[in-house]
Amino acid sequence: MQNNPINDTPPTMKLHRGNDLSAVFMSAAIGYIATLIAPLFPALIISCTLLILLSRLRNRLHQPLLWWSGIGLCSGSFLGTASSMVNNVHQHGATPANTTLERLLFIVILGITGFFSGSRVGINPDAVEGRSIGDLLRTLSGTFTGVFGVIVGVAFVLGGLEEARTLSSRLTTSLTIIVLGLLGPGWFSHQLRIYQRNHSH
Repeated sequence: MQNNPINDTPPTMKLHRGNDLSAVFMSAAIGYIATLIAPLFPALIISCTLLILLSRLRNRLHQPLLWWSGIGLCSGSFLGTASSMVNNVHQHGATPANTTLERLLFIVILGITGFFSGSRVGINPDAVEGRSIGDLLRTLSGTFTGVFGVIVGVAFVLGGLEEARTLSSRLTTSLTIIVLGLLGPGWFSHQLRIYQRNHSH
């Protein structure tokens, strides 16, 4: 009689995945709250620092729990930064929340972060499986979506449909600015690093 390979899966695997999921949401909540209560630019610096560290340490985080905790912390911190942008809009009303120079500095910081992060992912031939730039982006994107949904759901429960719709729209705009500010320089530095590596032999 042959054993079913599905039934032979160790019972600790499901518990392990549950621990990983818990780590994602707990670390995301910590990152979100920390950057939400911080002023906008310190929140941005925290988020960008975490992303650079995650891109540099991704192959050293061999324990899944540490990897998913890093993903959650990074995703939550950027969502908290986006929420800080939304709060700035609420506080200033019709007037611009920041000066043109401050908004330019915001984009420059994102660009520098994207450049340093993009040059570090997907290059190492000894990289841990599933830690390429595509895998990292998919993982961050999926975590963003999950935490984003929780935030909008809480807004709906506390403030109703209109409040949830307004928050969703403003958060989407803020996250679009953040993601595009990171991805452009990140993609460029990643391609530059690949070119240098291919032509160094």
